[in-house]
Amino acid sequence: MAIGSTVIFRNEKYKIIWLYDNGTCEIKKNDSLGQVELVRLSELKIFEKNISSC
Repeated sequence: MAIGSTVIFRNEKYKIIWLYDNGTCEIKKNDSLGQVELVRLSELKIFEKNISSC
């Protein structure tokens, strides 16, 4: 996963805005006005569109 990748968290699309060395990251909902969540990378699913663009 990389900064800017689209991921699925709780069945909604988010964008990764920061990655930490301890296995967590900050994500922002695509339709959110600044609400950021700190989650574990293991809780995320990669959005399929990202895989085909690699």
